Amino acid sequence: MTTSLELLATTAFIAVVSSAISLILGYPVGNFLATLGAKSRGFLGALLVLPFLLPPFLIGITLLPLRGDDLDSNLGILLIISAHVVMNVGFVARIVASSQLPLEQVEAARLDGASNFLIRLRVSLPQQRAALAAAGLLIALYSATSYGLVISLGQGVVATLETEIAISSLRDLDLSRSFVLALLQTLLTLTLFVFAQRAGAKPTPVFGEVPSSLPSRLGAVLALLFVLAIGLIIWNIAGRALSLNGGLFENLASLGTKGAREILNLTVLEAGANSLRNMVVASLIVLPLAWIAAGRPRSSLLYVLPIGISPVVLGLGFLILSGYLPRELSGWWLVPLVQSIFLFPLAYQIIRPARLGMSREILEAAQMDGATKLRVFGSIEGPILARPLAAATAFVSLASLGEFGAASFLATGSGATLPLVIFRLASRPGEENLGMAMTAAMLFVLLALVVVLLISRESQTPDREH
Repeated sequence: MTTSLELLATTAFIAVVSSAISLILGYPVGNFLATLGAKSRGFLGALLVLPFLLPPFLIGITLLPLRGDDLDSNLGILLIISAHVVMNVGFVARIVASSQLPLEQVEAARLDGASNFLIRLRVSLPQQRAALAAAGLLIALYSATSYGLVISLGQGVVATLETEIAISSLRDLDLSRSFVLALLQTLLTLTLFVFAQRAGAKPTPVFGEVPSSLPSRLGAVLALLFVLAIGLIIWNIAGRALSLNGGLFENLASLGTKGAREILNLTVLEAGANSLRNMVVASLIVLPLAWIAAGRPRSSLLYVLPIGISPVVLGLGFLILSGYLPRELSGWWLVPLVQSIFLFPLAYQIIRPARLGMSREILEAAQMDGATKLRVFGSIEGPILARPLAAATAFVSLASLGEFGAASFLATGSGATLPLVIFRLASRPGEENLGMAMTAAMLFVLLALVVVLLISRESQTPDREH
């Protein structure tokens, strides 16, 4: 059995390396993104950020053909890190594109004789350090808790703190070991938090890019490569949905069934309805809390810490807690409640910079005129910040729909969610089951793409076109 320290080392390695590579590759991509016109930037940025909004286990399922038959731990870790990079480079690129130097500052540096490289190195990077540190922390925390991706790509060969917590608690019923592993994961989260805090991490807008006049050929090449990788993922999902089990229409009709030989407890459509219900409840919890926290004078990385709390650990904790609650209080609502804990930092990351960017004079004038906080929100803050609020709502909603770790503990029987059903179908033999899984996955991808395209379009600012 793998020791606890070995699990900690593997988890930390995957988290840190995934974050570092995502930052290194995402930086030039973001610089290239900022040189494009509004329409091109919106479309490319939407495509690049799409994997960030997809369920990690879904990315893992699409990459399964790459692992071959002789999968060892080293290859498994490499595949997991590669999947994390594909998922997070677009997010980094959006952060970088949103934190570009003002054109006036670039021109002033050029007049002083600085080359584009020196401007990037000595002027741009120091000012973007806080944004990059915050993005790196988020990616590291997400990578340390990507339970669905590890079990789908690792196939039992790669063990992390997250997967071993699930095995120890569900299979071995060893709650003491699960508790020790949960403490180690908390220690890893706190360590990442301290490093990010020392680097000056600060939330930065994900949308609303600042145009840049500094070209990036490397970023253009990397952007093309990542677009191809994302295209292959989408093609892999769509191709199997269109070809397996008699084609798309047959698979769509099968979504109203429980799979071949009734392997599910409910239909895919019913699972989708459960996920939609959980999404609405989680959003109603997260968004008001994130709005309140984002309006506080002082920012704190403590708001980001819930990302580092494993969904599996939360699911296990609430599962144990539900045994002491009356039956009426231990139902389906536990899933969106747990989801809201680790979805809160994502909403805060988007809303906080937007609220800070508002003119305080306008708000103070409204308050002096006797307007209540609710009136100020409805008449001033809400309309002005409609775009970041829409982005936060979309990110939280899609993340809730695709959440897998906590749901695997709490959403059982007729309360199963869409990600659980897709994973069970894809894990079972039979062309019908896989065709249904890929069709449901394709619908999720299309939904995410439409949402992120709408957000990107709304966030465009009137700047120059190329």
